[in-house]
Amino acid sequence: MWLGNSTLVEAGIDWFTTTATDRKTATLLLLRAENLLSQEHRAGCFIKPWRMAGYSGWRCGRLEYGIRDDGAIVRLSSSLAALEWWSVFQITGRCSRIDLQATLRHNKGAAWAIAAFSRSIKRHYKERNDGPKITEWKDNTGGRTTYLGSRQSALYFRAYDKGAQSGDQNYDGCVRLELEVKNGLCRSVIESLLSYDCIPAGVVGILTLFIQKRGGAPLTVNTRHTSLYEVSQRLPDSLQSLTWLNKQVRPSVIKLIEMNLIEETLDALGLSNFVQRKSAGDDNL
Repeated sequence: MWLGNSTLVEAGIDWFTTTATDRKTATLLLLRAENLLSQEHRAGCFIKPWRMAGYSGWRCGRLEYGIRDDGAIVRLSSSLAALEWWSVFQITGRCSRIDLQATLRHNKGAAWAIAAFSRSIKRHYKERNDGPKITEWKDNTGGRTTYLGSRQSALYFRAYDKGAQSGDQNYDGCVRLELEVKNGLCRSVIESLLSYDCIPAGVVGILTLFIQKRGGAPLTVNTRHTSLYEVSQRLPDSLQSLTWLNKQVRPSVIKLIEMNLIEETLDALGLSNFVQRKSAGDDNL
């Protein structure tokens, strides 16, 4: 059993897209999106213009939304999707894409587990011509991914080393399983999720069924005490920018200051006026 000796770290909805096709529903959906935008902005994420497929709107953190002549769209990702997918789905009753994810820590490591999964799938379809497209990828840092299906297919599955992909030590030894579901299959997946005691259990149940039908062993993990996204949250844009400044800009600034180029450095960063105003204010104290 390739993931039999695993601990469930997190499970939930990782992406959710919904649309509204009438004016009243679109208005309600956009009001909800603006509320979520405010939450993301207060958390330190930047508001940016966003366009896709004729929709025009805004992106902020884990939220994208917009309008066009025939309605509105909202797209949620990561932990915001896990927490808010139901609130937007209740408004529209529509879903064009829903992604399920489960992250498990294996006692033999992520690379071993993914390799074992790939072998079992290939054995299952060895003498058959009706299997999905199987794509394997690995790099020299230990990262490894197996894909089933294609981006265009209604079901697209991937199993990858979450620690190598994220660079987050909290995910060392973790396998991330993701199932991307599109269009007509979304409603049946949602109905199946709601038949379980909790969403993490539903996600694991659906992923288990998907994997078993393709020759993989079931996921034998306990979902009873699992909380959504307990390992790490997405850093807000403000903190990402500060991290980038600290790592990429700070060393150069220090070298320039050591060369007695303080004024030139401030001019290059566009900070001269700010520093002057601050100094003037200090003089009046």
